[in-house]
Amino acid sequence: MAGSPGTLTGRGRVHGPAMRIAGLFVALCGTASAGGPGRDVLIAEHPERLVVFSKYQQRLTAEEYRRLPPFVPMVVVREQDHLGDGFTPCAAVEIGREPYFILRNEAGEFAARGGEPGKTEMFRNVSLLGDTVVLLGGGALRLRPAGAHEEIPLQAGTRVVRVFERDSKTYVRLASAGGRFGWLSLPGPGRSPQWREVESASQAAISSGDILLRVQPVVDGANRSLRRIYAALSPGSRDARTPPFFRLSRSAGEIRCSLEPAALSGAFTGSMRALLAGLERVLGGTGVHAEISEGAILIPLR
Repeated sequence: MAGSPGTLTGRGRVHGPAMRIAGLFVALCGTASAGGPGRDVLIAEHPERLVVFSKYQQRLTAEEYRRLPPFVPMVVVREQDHLGDGFTPCAAVEIGREPYFILRNEAGEFAARGGEPGKTEMFRNVSLLGDTVVLLGGGALRLRPAGAHEEIPLQAGTRVVRVFERDSKTYVRLASAGGRFGWLSLPGPGRSPQWREVESASQAAISSGDILLRVQPVVDGANRSLRRIYAALSPGSRDARTPPFFRLSRSAGEIRCSLEPAALSGAFTGSMRALLAGLERVLGGTGVHAEISEGAILIPLR
């Protein structure tokens, strides 16, 4: 097949450069998607000082910046990413399930709009919660606000949204209007004499457009990796071969990610599994799960 690397046999198997490239791609993707079952959460003391882009990759307006409270938790989707131009480094995060992108400077640190970006802290591999509980008494009535050292008392009956757990502490948001963030001691995974659940975490309905916003950057990154690998294997060659690429398509019931040309899919099964792991990571918390079927990755739409 013209433009395809390697040699196709009568049974559709591929030998030569395609096998090496598939192995390199798996190695790259495997490193990028390594991690435990939890999620990483970034907390910024002054999110308004960071250079933040919306899900449409447009700089936030002054009003949008004002909606980012101090110490707001940001669930990390991809710690090292690029904007749509393929060159501008950033971190892809979610704030309240909405995608955002935080600009990085040339040193790989978070860029500031002016002056210092303020303190940021990363909490690795934590358990996300998202439910609302009411405090009944005991140590749960002592809140240590984020960024503070002294605790403040809370009234019995106060409702808080549990964000994530870290060791013996729970990061929460007071459920009142303009509620601040802070740390509480909430012993026990379920019912407790000190608190009880009043609203469980639910998976909000997510549209096919929102799913595409999550998975498209992952697929774009995989295709950039394939292009870099092909270029590195044949630098300056006049006979540079066109690399295969992953294509996203949407139908009424699913989103499909398939390899083009399809004849090479057998040689890239490992690459497909590595890409699946990346897609599962960005779909975490949505209730949507991807799977490999008939040589493609399928994401069912509810």
